[in-house]
Amino acid sequence: MRVVATAGHVDHGKSTLVHALTGTDPDRFPEEKARGLTIDLGFAFCTLPSGTDVGFVDVPGHTRFIKNMLAGVGAVDVAMLVVAANEGWKPQSEEHLRILDLLGVRHGIVVVTKSTLVDDETLEIAQLEVADHVEGTTFDGLEIVTCDARSGLGLDAVRAAIDTALAAAPSARDDQRARLWIDRVFAAKGAGTVVTGTLTGGTIQTDDELEAAGHRVRVRGIESHGMPSGKGEPGARVALNLVGVDRHQLTRGDAVVRPGQWLDVGIVDVALRTVPGTKLKSRGRLIAAVGSGEHAVWFRRLDDDYGRLRFDTQLPLAPGDRIVLRDSGAEATVAGAEVLDVRPTRRAADATARLRQPLGSRLLEAGWIPVAGLDAQAGLAPDAAASAVLAAGGESIGPWFVAGDVAADLRARVVTTVADHHRDHPNDRGLALVGLARRLDLELDHAEALVATVAGIVVEQGQARAANHTGGLADTDAGRAMVDALTATPLSPPPPTDLATARALVRERVIVDLDGVYFTAVALDQARALVIEALAASGSLTIADARDVLGSSRKYVVPIMGRMDAEGVTRRRGDQRIPGPRSGLLDA
Repeated sequence: MRVVATAGHVDHGKSTLVHALTGTDPDRFPEEKARGLTIDLGFAFCTLPSGTDVGFVDVPGHTRFIKNMLAGVGAVDVAMLVVAANEGWKPQSEEHLRILDLLGVRHGIVVVTKSTLVDDETLEIAQLEVADHVEGTTFDGLEIVTCDARSGLGLDAVRAAIDTALAAAPSARDDQRARLWIDRVFAAKGAGTVVTGTLTGGTIQTDDELEAAGHRVRVRGIESHGMPSGKGEPGARVALNLVGVDRHQLTRGDAVVRPGQWLDVGIVDVALRTVPGTKLKSRGRLIAAVGSGEHAVWFRRLDDDYGRLRFDTQLPLAPGDRIVLRDSGAEATVAGAEVLDVRPTRRAADATARLRQPLGSRLLEAGWIPVAGLDAQAGLAPDAAASAVLAAGGESIGPWFVAGDVAADLRARVVTTVADHHRDHPNDRGLALVGLARRLDLELDHAEALVATVAGIVVEQGQARAANHTGGLADTDAGRAMVDALTATPLSPPPPTDLATARALVRERVIVDLDGVYFTAVALDQARALVIEALAASGSLTIADARDVLGSSRKYVVPIMGRMDAEGVTRRRGDQRIPGPRSGLLDA
């Protein structure tokens, strides 16, 4: 299913041609039918000779309704530019062509209508005039066909040309990032809120949970090209029946997207294409046509090629989106813009150097980029976004991407910083990660992920050290002396003579502090084994029993048994200790 938009000057026969091709009058309102003037978007569908189903978005040609025209062409890839043979090229022929050109619409046809109202020579002149005007635009070289919609003359040629154009146009991309710019909102009897638009970027299915202009909604039903369907495909005209939002809460220009897949942004940096013959002010107020809506923006020109747009509202935008800029005062289209950066630099003066880089490099400029959400920043499918970053020299570090040269420099600094710490503090086992992160000017979680990729550096107990570093207080004379003193009477150890050394050994997990009494870790392992053995024999122990089992005094036995309780080796029942879940005795 494909979509084709019309374009062209008022009264050049766009709606009549669509009616002749489809059998459906795209003019929906009585006022349009009475005046013979299209004022809003119309829709009609047909099947071409090839079997391709096509939907037409018919747009108004009068300059007063340019806003509605822009709403109709903002999401299409194929267009049919219509020029009447008896009137020739007109102002809105030119403006509509410029708009299609600025939006990057590269596929379609030109139809010279009302061919029976002129002689052969005039018809030929009209064709030559059209070819001359489209030269240098995206419509340059596209097929030009003639017809008379009222008599039916040439309609088969028009159908064949549309078929050829659609076959040449690439299929709508599926980036797994669906977005539907709403062009109609209405309430259907018995159904509630219905929105329509041309779906791009991905599929939408019945019962999907989506967001519509910030409202969480559920898709109750879908119609695609006028037919009920369980799924809307990219590039198709789609009507969504939404639950969770009232029709008065939505309007043309709002978007329906999948939660988490798009960034709602208010400032974007763009590449500019100025319309020939127009003057684009260096800064000021403009109207931006985005998708199916118009939005007021503050515009700032960064240089001849780039600009910055500040919207009055947040919109789900991504790199690659096309925008048409209009001067409301002059009532003229002045430029086209392609979104390049949805997370622009704070200082506009720094932007242009970044914008001249390819997408992957621009993304890496931001520093540590979370893998989650990269597709939203890139405007690509997740795999394609990751490929763009990797191709630009990025690398994956934990759940982030980082520029390869930045990562290499940070790794070198990790090695140097840890080595310096070992030299200055030879008795320390390592450098705390918190301190390392501070010296590298990194977030702690970034530092942890980075150190895990540094060869020759290991992390133990929150400290980074060189793999060949054996430092630590336990390896010093003072450390060995304290451990020896505690080991001499392991379950009734003497108080430490140097509390600073004792606390350092606790941090190294060589000794354990139990309520101010210091035991070696080995002594506690021995005590645990003795208690479990006694419980296996008798089923329970009192403190007095434990004192006899451990050959120690109450002063030492009470904190030891408290440790056994905390570990789950024992469990208190009054004055008794019985086997706990980690004693290994409950399953015996």
